[in-house]
Amino acid sequence: MDHSYRPRFAILGAHGGAGVSATALMLDPQRQGRAVELPPGASLPADHAPVVVARSTAYGIRQVAHLLGHWHPDLGRPWLVVVRDAPLPLLPAVSCRLRALGSRVLGTVHVPYLAALRSAESPEEALHHRSVAKAAAGLRAGLRLTD
Repeated sequence: MDHSYRPRFAILGAHGGAGVSATALMLDPQRQGRAVELPPGASLPADHAPVVVARSTAYGIRQVAHLLGHWHPDLGRPWLVVVRDAPLPLLPAVSCRLRALGSRVLGTVHVPYLAALRSAESPEEALHHRSVAKAAAGLRAGLRLTD
């Protein structure tokens, strides 16, 4: 029997359209309960580490700052997943704000812009693309989730 520790994650969006569903699926492609999507206002399950997801826009990161400004200290620091919205470098203002938020999160993992994810009709379909599978593996590694 495998007794290794497998963390569970509660995924919440800093704003609408952040990529919560895709992030949850990338963390738990077999849907084994490792990642759950939290609707706005839902309570964090006690045995799940929080993961905040945002797009790499100035608005998205501002929403992260707002969310973290109201974060209850008893919840512990969340992970931050930044989903790139374009195949371009981060804007300087976004990079600066992310650095400023660094001490408020356990770590920040960037999901690259993925054309295959944009063109797929569902996150499940997108996982079959090599670029998405590679990004999913990188996301799991970034959150210290072993397969």
